[in-house]
Amino acid sequence: MTQLATTRSHAVPNEHALDPQDLKPDKYPRLTFPDDAWAWFVAACKDIELSVDDDKRSHLEAIYSHLSGVNSWLNLTRIVSALDYLKFHVFDSLTVCDLVAAYTAPGDIVLDLGSGGGYPGVPLMTWLPDRQWVLCDSRARKAAFLQEAVKLTPCAKAQAHAFRGREVASHHPELHQQCKMVTARAVGPAAELLPDAVELLAINGILMLLKGPSYPSKERDDFLNALPGYGFTLMEEHRIALDENDPDRWVVLALRSDPMPTKAKTRGKAPKQHRRAKAKPKQRRR
Repeated sequence: MTQLATTRSHAVPNEHALDPQDLKPDKYPRLTFPDDAWAWFVAACKDIELSVDDDKRSHLEAIYSHLSGVNSWLNLTRIVSALDYLKFHVFDSLTVCDLVAAYTAPGDIVLDLGSGGGYPGVPLMTWLPDRQWVLCDSRARKAAFLQEAVKLTPCAKAQAHAFRGREVASHHPELHQQCKMVTARAVGPAAELLPDAVELLAINGILMLLKGPSYPSKERDDFLNALPGYGFTLMEEHRIALDENDPDRWVVLALRSDPMPTKAKTRGKAPKQHRRAKAKPKQRRR
């Protein structure tokens, strides 16, 4: 089985003297997916009614090869096998493709916050290239990697930038409160992302969080309590398992329904308790 490189193929570039050539996809060998790994992925996509063709495979193998090469010296992922890459990075990202398609339209700005190695943004832009995709990471070297990675997708207008969401007004004012959707996968506690989301999303924009199995017990209450103070309301919650033997994961959507309350209105007041929403039936691969 093809694996991501886990040892350094050359000296790690100095933090302050990164050679841009080290980030170029053509610097690294082209890898292919083993047939069994690709067959699993195709079957998984069929279960969620997502089409896969040879063109998609070519894009994904190029993206995988680039990630593999850069990962040998820049810490982007711990995932090592082709099957795990397709399952835990690509398919995990694509489980929300129908939601992105339903709540955004061609030309809408969709920003992936804390994108890291490019997930869920890179797979989603491969399937939905007609949106205006922006990948955002606070670490400059990862943003530089993402600027090359997006060129391997069919999304011609994709961008990647280095800034924190709450810094958008000063770093990229053209994105300030202009996004239709913000996605975030494994970035941090849900409630702590709201100060970033409110600066990125337009009114009626949607924050979509891809969370792990511990979300209901560790994050959900804090997140629901914090929503009203930032002008958000809970829309939907979905439980999803990547395979029948995997633990449930959570997809959470919140709507920016009101302008953020002013400090004068909120000073000294605890956030209003949000009514618990009943979780949607669990979606699982058949």
